[in-house]
Amino acid sequence: MPQRILIVEDDNELRALLSIVLREEGFEVQTCPDGQAALDRLAEAKQTRDFPSMVILDLSMPVVNGWDVAKWLNADPELDEIPVIVTSATREQGEKAKALHADAYLVKPFTTDEILGVVELFSLLS
Repeated sequence: MPQRILIVEDDNELRALLSIVLREEGFEVQTCPDGQAALDRLAEAKQTRDFPSMVILDLSMPVVNGWDVAKWLNADPELDEIPVIVTSATREQGEKAKALHADAYLVKPFTTDEILGVVELFSLLS
């Protein structure tokens, strides 16, 4: 069974590109356009016990931002073991993301090789 990645990204083009690239590599992909949709999806996963293998999480989003999603993940013992790859437009936010216990951080724009390298690393570890 392929590993499932949840992409939480408000940029439609980037979300679609990441989805295509990761599917081509054999991953199952779910997407959310904002943090609230991600929280809803993760709450559903808790009920069905069908968790994603990892989350790619943008920090700056409307509705509910990635900071709050990460805090929610960290606070839940059933979800805090899911690797979280944080993305954002600035390196400074990456330093702050360490406080969120993010497993990896990528500054936009990143290459497909960079995201695949990080995703493949965590897929091997799980």
